[in-house]
Amino acid sequence: MRQRCALVSVVALWMSLWPTLAEAQDRTVVRDNGASALWIFANLAYAGMRAQNSASAGWRIVAFIFGFPGTLLTFLVVREGGERAYGIEMPKRRS
Repeated sequence: MRQRCALVSVVALWMSLWPTLAEAQDRTVVRDNGASALWIFANLAYAGMRAQNSASAGWRIVAFIFGFPGTLLTFLVVREGGERAYGIEMPKRRS
C-alpha cells in the first residue's frame, strides 16, 4: 500500500508539472498562464466530484475534458464515492 501511495504521489507530481514544462519550452509570458490554471482547477473539480459521487454527469464530462490527462490519473486513483481524494477528506453534504 505504501509503495502504491508513493507511486501515485510521484505520478501526480509529474502530471502537475507537465503544463509548466510544456509552457517553458514555448517561451510564453506570465499572462498566458490561464490555460494551466484551467487545467489545475478542472482536475480538482473532477477529483471532488468523483470522491463525492456527484450525480451531475454533464459537469463531470466538462471537467474531465478540460483537465485531461490529469483527470485520467484521478479516474484511476480516486475511488467513486470514497469521500477521499489524494489524501483529502471530501465528505458529502448531509442535509
